[in-house]
Amino acid sequence: MHTHTDIGRPATLANKPAAGDVEGASVYVAAEEFREALSKIASTVSIVATDGPYGLAGFTCSAVCAVTDDPPTVMICVNRKSAAKAVIKANGVLCVSSLGADQVELSQMFAGVGRVPMHDRFEGAHWGVLTTGSPYYTRSRVALDCRVADIREVGTHSLILGEVLSTAHSADEEPLIYHRRAYATVRNIA
Repeated sequence: MHTHTDIGRPATLANKPAAGDVEGASVYVAAEEFREALSKIASTVSIVATDGPYGLAGFTCSAVCAVTDDPPTVMICVNRKSAAKAVIKANGVLCVSSLGADQVELSQMFAGVGRVPMHDRFEGAHWGVLTTGSPYYTRSRVALDCRVADIREVGTHSLILGEVLSTAHSADEEPLIYHRRAYATVRNIA
């Protein structure tokens, strides 16, 4: 069921709102409608992790994107209340491990399913470190090792800008995707 209106009829140049009519508008789309719309946008699933003098932490993230290649920078979005966010900010480093389709259990564990203690989440032979010392999952599709360049607070979330200092690549696997509130993967169509 759609909660929006006029989805098939975009504004034309003749009937679009004037810039002054939109600027300063205090009425936003409802949070439920916004979340429903975003559930239709597929995103890759990653583990974002840090280690340093302020501790070891990590979380599952479906909000990672490239910003620029000069300097190479990515953006990671995390809830402001996340304990991992505070540790990343204090350590000043992080590593993004982009997961493959066979790594759902790892994603679930770092999302808090099963309440596995943080330190225990990093046990096992498949963790390594790159330039910053932040852990990365060695079986992930790609790892982006970053220095935190900036953190911006927007509403309920923090936008972390990470400058990429090194990368690691593994075999090219199908990516783990989050779409329509469920895990999925992709298939090539062209």
